[in-house]
Amino acid sequence: GSINPPFHGSLISPPKPAADFTLTNQYQQTTRLSDFLGKYGLLFFGFTNCPDECPLTMGYLKQMYDKLGDQADDVQVILITTDPDTDSPQVMGDYLNHFDPSFIGLTGTKDDLQSVWANYGVTVMDNGETHSSFLYLIDPQGNLIATYPLLDTAEGITSDLQNLLDTK
Repeated sequence: GSINPPFHGSLISPPKPAADFTLTNQYQQTTRLSDFLGKYGLLFFGFTNCPDECPLTMGYLKQMYDKLGDQADDVQVILITTDPDTDSPQVMGDYLNHFDPSFIGLTGTKDDLQSVWANYGVTVMDNGETHSSFLYLIDPQGNLIATYPLLDTAEGITSDLQNLLDTK
């Protein structure tokens, strides 16, 4: 293969440390971003009542997981809610089980979430919709290395992760 396969996301150059946070996962456990060091992390900000973009993107991430096979163990998909009033840990868990039970869903108080949204430049409206919907790719050292616009296919992000995992 070529030395530099085409990369589909928008690379962040130089990479910058991803802001850590402490939230609650669907199993009601305290969860920090730093818990996932050693894996690639894909952060997605969305909400379970989201009609179209969120389920589509989650579906593509599930396709990516399936295509990665064993390498999926080195990738963690994390959905951070933008609608904490609705998205209790249990609601998040039920939602994520439709896609992949290994996906992590995070919720918290509005105050806690607002600081996470702000750190990642996510603007959330009252109904939980966001003005900016990106996936954030975090490397195993905890650096933000790329963003993706909302997915309309699983191909690009899958190929990027395969290339990253193959060279690691």
